[in-house]
Amino acid sequence: MLDEMMQTPFWLMARFRRPIVVGPWMSEMGFEVLYWLPYLERLIQRYRIDRSRLIAITRGGAGAWYGVGKTIELYDYVPPGDLRLQALRGAREAQSIKQLRVSQWERRLLDLLAERHGLRRYHVVHPSRMYRALDAYWRLQTMGFAPAMQQLAFLQIPVPPVPVGLSLPEQFVCVRWYQRATWPMRTDLVDWTHQMVQAIAERMPVVVLQSPASLDDHVDFPAPTGPNIQQVRPQEWKSNLAVQSAVLKRASAFVGTWGGVAQLAVRLGIPTAAFYDRWHSCSYAHKTLTQWLALVQGTPCFVGRPQDIEACRALYPKELPMPELPRGSSS
Repeated sequence: MLDEMMQTPFWLMARFRRPIVVGPWMSEMGFEVLYWLPYLERLIQRYRIDRSRLIAITRGGAGAWYGVGKTIELYDYVPPGDLRLQALRGAREAQSIKQLRVSQWERRLLDLLAERHGLRRYHVVHPSRMYRALDAYWRLQTMGFAPAMQQLAFLQIPVPPVPVGLSLPEQFVCVRWYQRATWPMRTDLVDWTHQMVQAIAERMPVVVLQSPASLDDHVDFPAPTGPNIQQVRPQEWKSNLAVQSAVLKRASAFVGTWGGVAQLAVRLGIPTAAFYDRWHSCSYAHKTLTQWLALVQGTPCFVGRPQDIEACRALYPKELPMPELPRGSSS
């Protein structure tokens, strides 16, 4: 029965009034905001699906981003460590951390959630459908940028309010530095990030985002301290992504590691400077899409290496007057 519900053509889903379960999403945040959410939005638009029928299964409070009828928080049913363990097992079986197919564990999870939420007959849109649809684009093979964009639709991502009790400056730069393949945990990079944060803090308050703990290789860099620097660390994983997005939305700018948080910042329309040390284990397609989004939104965005920004800075004087915008220009 579950196989039948997962293989239903989209046009047929649109004809019925059954709930549509989307997920479970257990992969990276960057893929969620750059591709999964826009993929679902395109389905809603193309097949005129009532978004109130959708039930989104995700984690860390990210359900707030979907704007659908109902969300299910995975961490209410699976501890974060167990969810990570299942993702690693799936990666060993499929030779990828992406949800390229529906694992047996996900099948059991869907059955459990359907029972707990009183779902008897429903459809399922599993992330594997999106991965199959866009795989050729990420691999820079047979799908170009324009055909990939036909699979996606970008609307403003809704975010929750800042949690009660969390006080933020009226204006601030949001910062998040963490280890990943393109930004290793090296002493020189840690020192450089501290110097940058402290330099920004001399001009404007800085809010440093951190995760509750480390569950994967995305380990937080040691947080800098000093005047005008505030650290925000959600107390639990269930609210981690919700809190991060709420703080990001309030920020005047974002500075940090190139990756999912920077991509979320651009999706939220926040001026962004994201850095990598070496381009490794990351598709150029993600950078292309992020900077295209920044362009069409009119969102300032820099993605590069520390030496790139230093080289640019050497080209112009400290005080450089900006040319006037042409009449009628909005960016």
